[in-house]
Amino acid sequence: MSKWTIREAETKDIHGLAQVHLNSWLTTYRGIVPDTYLDNMKLESRIELWTRVLDPSNKSMTFVLENPSGEIAGFINGGASREKGFDIEAEVYSLYLLKEAQGKGYGRELMNRMIGYFREQGYRSMLVWVLEDNPALQFYQKMGGRFLTRELLEIGGEHVKDLCLEWRNLEELF
Repeated sequence: MSKWTIREAETKDIHGLAQVHLNSWLTTYRGIVPDTYLDNMKLESRIELWTRVLDPSNKSMTFVLENPSGEIAGFINGGASREKGFDIEAEVYSLYLLKEAQGKGYGRELMNRMIGYFREQGYRSMLVWVLEDNPALQFYQKMGGRFLTRELLEIGGEHVKDLCLEWRNLEELF
């Protein structure tokens, strides 16, 4: 394998997804959420999470980004919106890239792949929740996300601001 590729996740990817998820939290959220919360995160709990996410009964979709060595360097996961009060059909549940994959357009490629999937499923709108202090907020805004609402979220005993961004018309994106 000589280039970066994006494909649908498979059960063989569980460990790689868990590793990227954990490492991304440790690098992205240091200084945003309590250190004690981050320091107590365990790979095993992320493996359990991804085992559930990739179970065939789960209705979400996950795409992985593989580096040229075939290792997972990022992912996006999404499906039907979990927010019932906003009249928005789809939701990006998570999007994480290792530092080595950031700033190279792969986040945009993953988002475009998910938007294409949402459109295939008949979804016309989507949302994403992002911590206000997360540097990825600017990425989502550049991708066309518009502020919808803000909530306080408790992580590790502290409150952080969680922003909801929306895309009302997926047909306009590409």
